[in-house]
Amino acid sequence: MGFWGSDLLFGFVVVLSLAIGTLAGGKLSRLGELRLVRFEWVFGSLLMKFGLARLLAARTRPSPFSCTFLSLVTYAMLFYGLYPNLSLPGFPLLGLGTLLNFTAIMANKGRMPVQVAGGKAVLSESQFQALTASFTHQHMSKGTKLKFLADIYTWKFPSGRPTAFSLGDVLMAVGVFWFVLLTLRRGFPLGGKDATIS
Repeated sequence: MGFWGSDLLFGFVVVLSLAIGTLAGGKLSRLGELRLVRFEWVFGSLLMKFGLARLLAARTRPSPFSCTFLSLVTYAMLFYGLYPNLSLPGFPLLGLGTLLNFTAIMANKGRMPVQVAGGKAVLSESQFQALTASFTHQHMSKGTKLKFLADIYTWKFPSGRPTAFSLGDVLMAVGVFWFVLLTLRRGFPLGGKDATIS
């Protein structure tokens, strides 16, 4: 796991929400009722972000044009997938967090800035090189715009290795937590613009 990214944060949040939801009397079987509208677009955006970005990184170096194009396509797919589900609990926060990340990325030529100074002592040379070659992230610099929306927060729990995340990641994680918790407790409605948790 690299220094940047929010994979561990979301993984921890999902496990925590499952544990709390179960202890509060929720049923894990209700997760089997999930029927999110256009979820294939959300999944596709993740494949685009991580799969295509890694493929490109292995063949060429990132440029403002390629990174911006990749981010535009990825987030267009993601927003299209999230929109019909915004009435569901937690999804407004998930959408807002996504929008904040997208704003920071587009303001910085298609890549999310990462503040690595605090974790420099524990980063390997390969991790620094990977960040430089990344199509989705970049080192924060004096010219970075909207720094408060960038990956400026760090944590080590529970992996022991440093991970950076943004304000948008936090909002998204809270949204995921709330959605999973209520799904376990109350069940999942049919997806759609007018869907509610009964």
